[in-house]
Amino acid sequence: MREGLLLGADSADQTAKRVMVAESPDPFRAASGKVGQKILALLSTGPLYPAEIARALKVHHQTVYYHMGRLEKAGLVAQVGRKSVRGGEANLFELSTDGYAVEFAVKGERLPASQQVPGPKGLAKFFGEFIREGDFDGWIVVGSPVQHGTSGTQARDGHYAVQLGFALGQFVRVPRKFPVKLDVDVKAESLRGANLIVVGGPRNNVVAEELNPRLPVRFKEGGFWSSIVDGHGRSYNSEFDCLLAKVENPWLKGSTCIVAAGLAGAGTKAAIVGLCNQADQLFGDYRGGAYASVLRGVDRDGDGKVDSVEVLSRA
Repeated sequence: MREGLLLGADSADQTAKRVMVAESPDPFRAASGKVGQKILALLSTGPLYPAEIARALKVHHQTVYYHMGRLEKAGLVAQVGRKSVRGGEANLFELSTDGYAVEFAVKGERLPASQQVPGPKGLAKFFGEFIREGDFDGWIVVGSPVQHGTSGTQARDGHYAVQLGFALGQFVRVPRKFPVKLDVDVKAESLRGANLIVVGGPRNNVVAEELNPRLPVRFKEGGFWSSIVDGHGRSYNSEFDCLLAKVENPWLKGSTCIVAAGLAGAGTKAAIVGLCNQADQLFGDYRGGAYASVLRGVDRDGDGKVDSVEVLSRA
């Protein structure tokens, strides 16, 4: 036998139970009878003495001692204390495990590395190239907070990547090295030849500026990047407008770039909200390859903050 974790996919609080696991029911024969099952049910409420169990079950003490001996040998209960009672010793017992299970020789289902319940399928599908056997493969690129680039701007939307990190954390382990890089460092350290998630538009992020001409939906260069133009030539210029795009990395064939960016900080926030909260809606029919859509952030609950997105255009 060995110890395993029993995960409840429908559990609201996403808890796990430690259980004894065997390849056949034989080690758990002690729990197959009605008395053994009743004893385990009683002990699930807390430690008890055999005399207390006998009174609760209305059976003879020797019957309880017999079954307790079998359950203890099976590893399902354990002594946790004792006390003197009328010149004798009474042992206190508790459950030694949260349950027991029989395991069949099947392949099973791979779960996200860092949480018990699978995250949105759409999100895992869209970021598939970035998830390698539970590890994050790539860089998250945010704009530098100091003046930089041809427009000399200071990025103020990089903190939205934190929410994206939480969302991706459903599928990957905590990286050993920081996966977030400033746009200027990506250029300086020649890190563009990798999978890249670029947060923020060309006004604030120089990597987004270099990628922009290669996107199916792109920012219009004139007017200080004042609008987004889709594949049909339609323009979108609300501060809450944003684009989500996925293309092959132009600096390294076989790797991927994803851009989540708005015309302003509110738009970039909307792009992240869409990725994190509405992935199944946005990517439910995604089958791989290039992707592009124009979204608009909306305030559904009336608190003055973007909490949802609506699709304006899809390439």
